[in-house]
Amino acid sequence: MPKVVKELSDLSIKRLRHRIGTGAKNPKLKGKPIKAMHAVGGVKGLYLQCLPPKGSEKVGSRQWIYRATVGDKVRNIGLGNYPTVPTKSAREAARGLLDSIQLGIDPLSEKKAKLAQLRAMQAKEITFERFARDSYIPKEAKEYKSPQQVRRLNQLLRDYAFPHIGKMLLNDIERIHIVNLIKPIWETKNETAKRVQNYVQKILQRAIKEGLREKANPAVWKDDLELSFPKASKVHKVKHYRALDWRELPKFVKAMNELDVPKGSRPEVAAMLLMILTVARPQEVRLVEWKEIDLEERIWTQPAGKYKSKLEWKIPLCPTAIRILKAQPKRRGRVFSTLNGAEIHDKYLSAMPDALGFD
Repeated sequence: MPKVVKELSDLSIKRLRHRIGTGAKNPKLKGKPIKAMHAVGGVKGLYLQCLPPKGSEKVGSRQWIYRATVGDKVRNIGLGNYPTVPTKSAREAARGLLDSIQLGIDPLSEKKAKLAQLRAMQAKEITFERFARDSYIPKEAKEYKSPQQVRRLNQLLRDYAFPHIGKMLLNDIERIHIVNLIKPIWETKNETAKRVQNYVQKILQRAIKEGLREKANPAVWKDDLELSFPKASKVHKVKHYRALDWRELPKFVKAMNELDVPKGSRPEVAAMLLMILTVARPQEVRLVEWKEIDLEERIWTQPAGKYKSKLEWKIPLCPTAIRILKAQPKRRGRVFSTLNGAEIHDKYLSAMPDALGFD
């Protein structure tokens, strides 16, 4: 005869906590706080799951779990957090699930069906701009390596995408809307147009993946949108960044050193010199930290993912580069900073040739 679990009182349930491992199943957990599943009675299969506290928590999180056999499968169905969901409500919910199971209904399958129905209804209410701002941009911002990338994403969507399709519902956006969005800037701002198209395509693809758009992606470029526009090579001439003539480099370095008087008064000069010696990108030099520099081995190790490369990158440092680094006033945190301790702005470096008359 199966054991009947005593129905615990509210006070007894309030006192339930995680448990300490005995090591019987896993010796590594012996003496350590671990999850506990407490049967609370009242309804067969109703448990309070108690987790160990984290950080400054005095009591770990606790959730109601209803465990039942549906067909040949054991289902663990969450009923909410305790004490947000009180004991009485949890027992009532468990009884409702038990009634459904006895009628041959799988509560989890029913829940998924209702969730799918809810998402379909929500999709009819979500606009492109709302989805981009609330879902896509925050997730992308975590992947980007610099604030500038996030600002550019926001700016391009704000200036070019939102005015055309921002207020449209996700399911209402069609191919013609994307064409009308890109067409005004395709020939005059080709690079911008390609970026905007790419962002819009990714946003709509994310919406499709999350079940918020049922139709195909109308912003796909290859073999689709590209057929509606002349080739980029026909309307846009690639403009390369300006470069200083290498024969002018000695004069340029001399002019920078004359600018840095007294020595150390213009930290951007030292940063620019290191950039020249290592052929590093401006951002890499501006944000380099001492923990990346090994003065004894004369190596600058760029961590994987900090900049553009996904791999760790090692840059050898010549004697002059070592002297520049050793001349910096501090040995912790960021190597180069303005005199008030802030980051050196990218414009300080990019504008220096013009400021010194090397145009």
